[in-house]
Amino acid sequence: MAKNYYDLLGVSRDADEKQIRLAYRRLARKYHPDVNSGQDDTAERFKEVNEANEVLSNAESRKLYDRYGENWRQVQQHGRGAATSGRRAQYQGGGNPFGDVFGGGADIGSMFGNLFGAGRRGGGRQRQQRPAPLEQSVEITLDEAFKGTTRALQVTGQTVCTRCDGAGSVDGAACPECLSQGYSYQPVRGEVAIPAGVDNGSRVRVTPGGQQVVLIVQVQPHPKFQRKSADLYTEVSVPLYDVVLGTEVVVPTLTGQVALTLPPESQNGRVFRLGGQGMPKLGTPSERGTLYVTIKSELPTSLTDEERKLFEQLQGLRKDTGGQDDK
Repeated sequence: MAKNYYDLLGVSRDADEKQIRLAYRRLARKYHPDVNSGQDDTAERFKEVNEANEVLSNAESRKLYDRYGENWRQVQQHGRGAATSGRRAQYQGGGNPFGDVFGGGADIGSMFGNLFGAGRRGGGRQRQQRPAPLEQSVEITLDEAFKGTTRALQVTGQTVCTRCDGAGSVDGAACPECLSQGYSYQPVRGEVAIPAGVDNGSRVRVTPGGQQVVLIVQVQPHPKFQRKSADLYTEVSVPLYDVVLGTEVVVPTLTGQVALTLPPESQNGRVFRLGGQGMPKLGTPSERGTLYVTIKSELPTSLTDEERKLFEQLQGLRKDTGGQDDK
């Protein structure tokens, strides 16, 4: 997945120079190898943070990155960067506006055609193959995975070049606008839907602003439930005397609470199965998994003298009748 320099620094796309500088300093201190010796992942993160800062702290490279995304270096190396940071061509109308930059009467169309594939000579208008969909990680809660949710998404999308209509060439020469790629890079924003039943690693295809994006879903841990596929697991603490005598237990679910009848003398750790109280199944949300409830006996503490005497009486009775305590 392509790196997003703004995400690496934790700043927005409209962050100013000061915000970028402060974010870089904070992350550089956090991931510096001298502070995290022996941790390979932090060394790699430190390298990425430096790379992001080098690009975004420079006005010209940032402008290229904002427009061309991960291909900005390719654009810079093949002339677009030189045109902005070196000698500027003085275009008075007519002739070749790039002549001064690329040398005399150089044909910029021919030059870019050689660099990016001259196989389109002859003025053909064949469209290039559309690039692969972008990938974007998205984090949601278990409740959102249960109900389905939406997210406002912003990515650097690839759009068909309006000058060459995606062909990569104009009048038999490489398109100077998209540098023969057939598409350009523009920020794309939109609200996308995440269906009910998604799990960790689920890949959801969406099209904000017409741009194909694959969302890679990560579901946050829940304080009460563990999840395995469409099934949920939880524990309920029940006082010892209720476990022995039997009772009605209130069990939490993702849609509220349900009552569970606990039979007398239920053993600690017994698991009860509640069908249809799990997660909806992806693609068929009307079908739901199972909720497994484990009973945990809650032993009494801070006993009064009277309570202690009662337990002693029970202990004696169990011994007299050959109860399990003698086994």
